[in-house]
Amino acid sequence: MEKKLAIGERRRVGLGQHMLVSDLAADRLVVACNLSSTDRVFEIGTGLGMLTGRLAEKAEFVKSFEIDKHFFEGAKKSLSKYRNVEVVQADAFEQNIDGLFDVCVTSLPYSQSLRFVRWLALNSRFFNRSVAILQLEFANKLISNPGMPSYRAISIVAQISFEIQKLFSIAKTDFDPPPRVASLAVSLIPNPNLKQPFFDKSRIHKLDRLFSFRGRHFSSAVRKLTTGGTSNFFPPEILARRIENFSPIEYSEILPQIEFQMP
Repeated sequence: MEKKLAIGERRRVGLGQHMLVSDLAADRLVVACNLSSTDRVFEIGTGLGMLTGRLAEKAEFVKSFEIDKHFFEGAKKSLSKYRNVEVVQADAFEQNIDGLFDVCVTSLPYSQSLRFVRWLALNSRFFNRSVAILQLEFANKLISNPGMPSYRAISIVAQISFEIQKLFSIAKTDFDPPPRVASLAVSLIPNPNLKQPFFDKSRIHKLDRLFSFRGRHFSSAVRKLTTGGTSNFFPPEILARRIENFSPIEYSEILPQIEFQMP
């Protein structure tokens, strides 16, 4: 039987949060995590704890972050029977990660999806895999190809940093209140060819600034954004291409060569 929230519990809607209330969807998400009894789980967004408890039943330890005081207090009480759960009232993205975790799990407000993927790319060395519920449109953006209208800077960040797999759709009725958009569970596994994360905050910033010239030639961005002489690193055929037509692999070669002027 599906769980429903009381009206007074729908406090995150203004932030774009639609709470997962489907037992079936929560169970499928836990199965997708492929947990063992020795796994450590890092959860972002405890909510009411319905997913947290399921994770605790499969894993050795779950550390769950909840920024909302109302949800934190309710979840801490409802999860008190689990000795292997630590619930923290804090913004997970602003915390130091204390140790290695096998899995990162989240069902965040969709307004936080971009922030989540960037954060995960910066911290991918701490996780063996991640499972997230995302808006379908955003999930498709992560795997977009060069030249597509949905190809953005975050497409490059995601494709350089992770192996991305679509898992399963989640019905609108699996949330309370139902969102207007379609949702998808995805897995993100750190790129096994990277010994350490490719991206740091500086490279993400460079990429964002380059994509502010989307639709224009690479030479325009180089001329406007970089210090003198940087264009000499690139042959004319590169300078003549448009920003959105370079592949993630090409950007992995381009970004280290660029020195940007500070804004």
